[in-house]
Amino acid sequence: MKKIILKSLLFSSFLVVLFYAKPIYLLLNDRYKSVVAGKEIYFSIFKSKQKKKAKKIILGDSVAYQLFPNTSNNDTINSLACNQAISLAGQYILLNNYINAGNKLDTVYLIFNPFSFKNNLDQKYTYHYFLKPFFIAEYKPLFTELVFNQVNKIPYSFICREPYILTSNWAPNFITLDKNKFTMLSQISLEYLQKIKQLSIKNNFQLIILPVPISLRYKAIIKNINMNEIINNNLASEFKNFFSQIIYLEDTLFEDGTHLKQPLFYTNYFKNNFVK
Repeated sequence: MKKIILKSLLFSSFLVVLFYAKPIYLLLNDRYKSVVAGKEIYFSIFKSKQKKKAKKIILGDSVAYQLFPNTSNNDTINSLACNQAISLAGQYILLNNYINAGNKLDTVYLIFNPFSFKNNLDQKYTYHYFLKPFFIAEYKPLFTELVFNQVNKIPYSFICREPYILTSNWAPNFITLDKNKFTMLSQISLEYLQKIKQLSIKNNFQLIILPVPISLRYKAIIKNINMNEIINNNLASEFKNFFSQIIYLEDTLFEDGTHLKQPLFYTNYFKNNFVK
């Protein structure tokens, strides 16, 4: 009987080692960060902690990343643009990292699709793109009560850093039950836009919010955005020119209605007109 138990234990141990062999390999030297979906997020986190000469940085969603990839904009303008799924909470953390690394800023460009501001940490992407990179002890002091409340609604949030899950693209099939009434600015966005604004005052830099190019299919929806969400939250000056600067393009110029087929052309437009 003892031999059977011993063999069972040895076999079970072998299976555990086999199961975790790949995750352990990927954890060594953080290899997983360059192979999982959302690797641009991990690279932006890495860049945000480096001391740079750049006094201008770009934060933004995946279209901003198309326009200013974080892999190629590193000198006078340092791009930390990555993905809307990290929410404004994630964007704030990147900015806070950059400041804490000893960098001096004069301008922060936040380049966003208007709909990216709707992220309330309630998306199916939140688990993989926000929890895995940011839900760690280092950043938890920067989370508001609302962030914790939203995270607690997501299944299996407590094991998001488990090696097998962390090093894979697995995420629960999460569908929020929240009934949101906002048309553009989520509660998370409002909280962290205010925090970014406070950092701009404390560290004496200018915050400029710019829109990415938008498909004409969304023009009518954008016109119906409730401006009171901006005005009543003391963000009118930050969004003063946002809507008038939107470039509306034919839908055929987008891969999926959101991402550009030829972003380089618009990169030059942004550099010539907005991002100096």
